[in-house]
Amino acid sequence: MESNIHNYMEILVGKRFIELDFHQLYTLDQITDMKCIALNQLPTLYIRYSLDMLAATPQKKLVRYNEMVAAAVENAEKMVVNDRRERNTDFENIVLYVHKDRFELEDEEEPFSGELKLYQST
Repeated sequence: MESNIHNYMEILVGKRFIELDFHQLYTLDQITDMKCIALNQLPTLYIRYSLDMLAATPQKKLVRYNEMVAAAVENAEKMVVNDRRERNTDFENIVLYVHKDRFELEDEEEPFSGELKLYQST
């Protein structure tokens, strides 16, 4: 894959970690674990240029992405702080977004209606 293609959610998660000063609170291993946990809760939004993403995405959707990231990072922090590997009791429930919350289409967006053709090599 081209090196300039990346997941936009990685940028938002990274920004959230900086906003919360996680580098002052947690070890590099904990931060890495939290980023993986947070990103696994979020949809992947592959983009080429962040500026194009910002220009082409409605403000309402950008706000929603930031809300999703904030919740995912909060959940990831709870999981790492309450690391089950280090204790035997259960920890509080973690709330995850369900599929319908992740990919709700805006009015101006059209769902893909074409036909996917999968090719198998022989």
